[in-house]
Amino acid sequence: MNRSEFPSINDIPTTFKGFHKNYEYPSSGALRKMAFESETNGLKGAFLKIGRRRLVLPETLFRLLKEKGTR
Repeated sequence: MNRSEFPSINDIPTTFKGFHKNYEYPSSGALRKMAFESETNGLKGAFLKIGRRRLVLPETLFRLLKEKGTR
């Protein structure tokens, strides 16, 4: 696991609904797909699963997306 997969200390986990109250991008469908394919798309560090609930780490998600875009 490289350093980019670890969440930021200041990153506050939010639910998928809470994510869309603060951010317009990505859409709810795209966010669910990113979470579902997180093992293969390199975004594993941006999603948490606690019981049945899925949480998003927004700062980590956007950082990983930016890193993927520059490669």
